[in-house]
Amino acid sequence: MDDFLDRVWQSIETILNHAVALLDAALSPLEILGPGFVIFVLAFAIMGLTQIISHVYTTKRYIHLEKKFHHWKDIREEALKHPDRDKGKTLAKNIDQAQLNKAYYDYFFEGLLKNFITTVLPILLMVAYVTTVYTPQTLVARFGRKWVFSLGTTFPLNVSSLLWFIVCLIFSFVLFAVLKKVFKKPHVKKKSV
Repeated sequence: MDDFLDRVWQSIETILNHAVALLDAALSPLEILGPGFVIFVLAFAIMGLTQIISHVYTTKRYIHLEKKFHHWKDIREEALKHPDRDKGKTLAKNIDQAQLNKAYYDYFFEGLLKNFITTVLPILLMVAYVTTVYTPQTLVARFGRKWVFSLGTTFPLNVSSLLWFIVCLIFSFVLFAVLKKVFKKPHVKKKSV
Protein backbone atom coordinates (compact mmCIF):
# COMPACT_ATOMS: atom_id res chain seq x y z
CA MET A 1 0.00 0.00 0.00
CA ASP A 2 2.87 2.37 0.81
CA ASP A 3 4.40 1.80 -2.63
CA PHE A 4 1.08 2.62 -4.27
CA LEU A 5 0.69 5.84 -2.27
CA ASP A 6 4.29 6.80 -3.03
CA ARG A 7 3.67 6.36 -6.76
CA VAL A 8 0.45 8.39 -6.54
CA TRP A 9 2.21 11.18 -4.67
CA GLN A 10 5.11 11.18 -7.17
CA SER A 11 2.60 11.49 -10.02
CA ILE A 12 0.84 14.39 -8.29
CA GLU A 13 4.17 16.09 -7.58
CA THR A 14 5.28 15.68 -11.21
CA ILE A 15 2.02 17.16 -12.49
CA LEU A 16 2.29 20.11 -10.09
CA ASN A 17 5.92 20.76 -11.06
CA HIS A 18 5.01 20.79 -14.75
CA ALA A 19 2.07 23.12 -14.03
CA VAL A 20 4.38 25.50 -12.14
CA ALA A 21 6.90 25.49 -15.00
CA LEU A 22 4.14 26.16 -17.53
CA LEU A 23 2.70 28.97 -15.40
CA ASP A 24 6.17 30.53 -14.97
CA ALA A 25 6.72 30.46 -18.72
CA ALA A 26 3.30 31.99 -19.40
CA LEU A 27 3.75 34.78 -16.83
CA SER A 28 7.34 35.73 -17.61
CA PRO A 29 6.37 38.30 -20.31
CA LEU A 30 4.02 40.03 -17.84
CA GLU A 31 6.71 40.47 -15.19
CA ILE A 32 7.94 43.69 -16.83
CA LEU A 33 4.72 45.26 -15.49
CA GLY A 34 5.69 44.35 -11.92
CA PRO A 35 4.73 41.74 -9.35
CA GLY A 36 1.54 43.55 -8.35
CA PHE A 37 0.10 43.25 -11.83
CA VAL A 38 1.14 39.60 -12.22
CA ILE A 39 -0.42 38.67 -8.88
CA PHE A 40 -3.60 40.52 -9.84
CA VAL A 41 -3.75 38.59 -13.13
CA LEU A 42 -3.30 35.33 -11.19
CA ALA A 43 -6.06 36.20 -8.70
CA PHE A 44 -8.44 37.28 -11.46
CA ALA A 45 -7.69 34.17 -13.53
CA ILE A 46 -8.15 31.75 -10.63
CA MET A 47 -11.42 33.43 -9.66
CA GLY A 48 -12.65 33.10 -13.23
CA LEU A 49 -11.51 29.49 -13.39
CA THR A 50 -13.29 28.61 -10.15
CA GLN A 51 -16.47 30.27 -11.43
CA ILE A 52 -16.34 28.21 -14.62
CA ILE A 53 -15.44 24.95 -12.88
CA SER A 54 -18.19 25.33 -10.27
CA HIS A 55 -20.79 25.78 -13.03
CA VAL A 56 -19.50 22.94 -15.18
CA TYR A 57 -18.52 20.29 -12.61
CA THR A 58 -21.44 18.49 -11.00
CA THR A 59 -21.49 14.89 -9.88
CA LYS A 60 -24.35 12.50 -10.54
CA ARG A 61 -24.60 11.95 -6.80
CA TYR A 62 -25.04 15.68 -6.20
CA ILE A 63 -27.85 15.86 -8.78
CA HIS A 64 -29.50 12.77 -7.30
CA LEU A 65 -29.29 14.15 -3.74
CA GLU A 66 -30.65 17.52 -4.89
CA LYS A 67 -33.67 15.84 -6.48
CA LYS A 68 -34.20 13.69 -3.39
CA PHE A 69 -34.02 16.72 -1.09
CA HIS A 70 -36.49 18.74 -3.17
CA HIS A 71 -38.80 15.72 -3.42
CA TRP A 72 -39.02 15.35 0.36
CA LYS A 73 -39.25 19.13 0.83
CA ASP A 74 -42.22 19.25 -1.56
CA ILE A 75 -43.89 16.37 0.29
CA ARG A 76 -43.38 18.22 3.58
CA GLU A 77 -44.93 21.40 2.13
CA GLU A 78 -47.90 19.37 0.89
CA ALA A 79 -48.32 17.88 4.37
CA LEU A 80 -48.42 21.38 5.86
CA LYS A 81 -51.28 22.26 3.48
CA HIS A 82 -53.48 19.59 5.07
CA PRO A 83 -56.92 20.99 6.06
CA ASP A 84 -56.45 19.82 9.65
CA ARG A 85 -53.60 22.06 10.81
CA ASP A 86 -52.47 19.85 13.72
CA LYS A 87 -52.48 16.73 11.60
CA GLY A 88 -50.49 18.56 8.89
CA LYS A 89 -47.85 19.62 11.44
CA THR A 90 -47.60 16.06 12.73
CA LEU A 91 -47.18 14.69 9.21
CA ALA A 92 -44.54 17.33 8.44
CA LYS A 93 -42.70 16.51 11.68
CA ASN A 94 -42.66 12.80 10.79
CA ILE A 95 -41.33 13.61 7.31
CA ASP A 96 -38.64 15.80 8.88
CA GLN A 97 -37.52 13.07 11.23
CA ALA A 98 -37.68 10.28 8.70
CA GLN A 99 -36.36 11.47 5.35
CA LEU A 100 -35.97 15.22 4.90
CA ASN A 101 -33.19 15.69 7.47
CA LYS A 102 -31.16 12.80 6.05
CA ALA A 103 -31.67 14.05 2.49
CA TYR A 104 -30.71 17.59 3.54
CA TYR A 105 -27.48 16.56 5.29
CA ASP A 106 -26.41 14.28 2.45
CA TYR A 107 -27.13 17.06 -0.06
CA PHE A 108 -25.34 19.64 2.12
CA PHE A 109 -22.17 17.60 2.57
CA GLU A 110 -22.00 16.64 -1.10
CA GLY A 111 -22.33 20.35 -1.97
CA LEU A 112 -19.63 21.17 0.56
CA LEU A 113 -17.24 18.66 -1.03
CA LYS A 114 -18.10 19.96 -4.51
CA ASN A 115 -17.38 23.51 -3.35
CA PHE A 116 -14.07 22.43 -1.82
CA ILE A 117 -12.97 20.75 -5.05
CA THR A 118 -14.13 23.50 -7.41
CA THR A 119 -13.30 26.61 -5.38
CA VAL A 120 -11.15 26.14 -2.30
CA LEU A 121 -8.59 23.70 -3.71
CA PRO A 122 -7.71 25.78 -6.82
CA ILE A 123 -7.40 28.94 -4.69
CA LEU A 124 -5.17 27.15 -2.17
CA LEU A 125 -2.98 25.84 -4.98
CA MET A 126 -2.64 29.37 -6.36
CA VAL A 127 -1.83 30.72 -2.88
CA ALA A 128 0.91 28.10 -2.64
CA TYR A 129 2.24 29.15 -6.05
CA VAL A 130 2.22 32.88 -5.24
CA THR A 131 3.86 32.48 -1.83
CA THR A 132 6.49 30.13 -3.25
CA VAL A 133 7.37 32.09 -6.39
CA TYR A 134 7.06 35.64 -5.01
CA THR A 135 8.99 35.37 -1.74
CA PRO A 136 10.87 38.46 -0.52
CA GLN A 137 14.15 36.94 -1.78
CA THR A 138 12.82 36.32 -5.30
CA LEU A 139 11.17 39.76 -5.37
CA VAL A 140 14.56 41.33 -4.61
CA ALA A 141 16.25 39.21 -7.28
CA ARG A 142 13.62 39.88 -9.97
CA PHE A 143 12.36 43.38 -9.19
CA GLY A 144 14.91 44.95 -6.85
CA ARG A 145 12.56 45.34 -3.89
CA LYS A 146 11.51 43.11 -1.02
CA TRP A 147 7.78 43.86 -1.11
CA VAL A 148 5.12 43.99 -3.81
CA PHE A 149 4.26 47.53 -2.67
CA SER A 150 5.61 49.90 -0.05
CA LEU A 151 3.21 52.70 0.77
CA GLY A 152 4.21 55.73 2.81
CA THR A 153 7.60 57.00 3.97
CA THR A 154 7.23 57.85 7.65
CA PHE A 155 5.38 54.68 8.59
CA PRO A 156 5.76 52.44 5.56
CA LEU A 157 3.09 49.87 4.86
CA ASN A 158 4.79 46.91 3.22
CA VAL A 159 2.46 44.70 1.20
CA SER A 160 3.60 41.09 0.82
CA SER A 161 2.67 38.83 -2.07
CA LEU A 162 0.16 36.87 0.05
CA LEU A 163 -1.61 40.00 1.30
CA TRP A 164 -1.75 41.46 -2.21
CA PHE A 165 -3.10 38.17 -3.59
CA ILE A 166 -5.87 38.12 -0.97
CA VAL A 167 -6.80 41.74 -1.74
CA CYS A 168 -6.85 40.98 -5.47
CA LEU A 169 -8.90 37.82 -4.89
CA ILE A 170 -11.53 39.76 -2.93
CA PHE A 171 -11.60 42.47 -5.59
CA SER A 172 -11.96 39.83 -8.32
CA PHE A 173 -14.80 38.18 -6.42
CA VAL A 174 -16.65 41.50 -6.17
CA LEU A 175 -15.91 42.26 -9.82
CA PHE A 176 -17.29 38.90 -10.96
CA ALA A 177 -20.42 39.41 -8.81
CA VAL A 178 -21.00 42.83 -10.41
CA LEU A 179 -20.38 41.45 -13.91
CA LYS A 180 -22.83 38.62 -13.22
CA LYS A 181 -25.49 41.12 -12.16
CA VAL A 182 -24.88 43.39 -15.16
CA PHE A 183 -24.85 40.66 -17.79
CA LYS A 184 -27.54 38.49 -16.22
CA LYS A 185 -30.24 37.68 -18.75
CA PRO A 186 -33.71 38.60 -17.58
CA HIS A 187 -35.96 35.60 -17.21
CA VAL A 188 -38.97 35.93 -19.45
CA LYS A 189 -42.02 34.04 -18.33
CA LYS A 190 -44.09 32.65 -21.13
CA LYS A 191 -47.81 32.89 -20.73
CA SER A 192 -49.61 29.62 -21.00
CA VAL A 193 -52.20 29.51 -23.74
